[in-house]
Amino acid sequence: LTDAGGEADQGVYAVDDNLGYLVNRAARLMGQMFSRRLRRHEVALAQWAILLFLYAKDGRTQRELSRVVAIEPPTVARTIDRMVRDGLVRREPHPRDGRATRILLTPRALALREELVAESRTANQFAARVLSDDEMDSLKTLLRRVIDGLTEEERAS
Repeated sequence: LTDAGGEADQGVYAVDDNLGYLVNRAARLMGQMFSRRLRRHEVALAQWAILLFLYAKDGRTQRELSRVVAIEPPTVARTIDRMVRDGLVRREPHPRDGRATRILLTPRALALREELVAESRTANQFAARVLSDDEMDSLKTLLRRVIDGLTEEERAS
């Protein structure tokens, strides 16, 4: 913010200039919109995050899923419990690590794959409709750079 003389006003903190607020607000709005789309398929947003990574590589352990989804292990465990209940995944002992359990997609989850991916694409296209292709590419590049910088900082601490 600037004052009437064009000088920066150090006493006022503009929320709409806060990167964290803007990224969080955009993510929340996208999440709400996508949640409505997923409900048509009886899938929750938290379940989609797990499904997305299982679609990429089925049979991951609960620990792996927690790491890639960036959600605390107890929360991932509860989400997987609901997914088992809803017939989306099943648990199976890990063949080489007796302490680990693999999470595997069920036929229901596999049958939903194309529909859910289409919903995701449609939601992303709707959110990005106000940006040109170049702006969208720039936004993704910049967000990846911010994520990488934060990831490096987190590893260092």
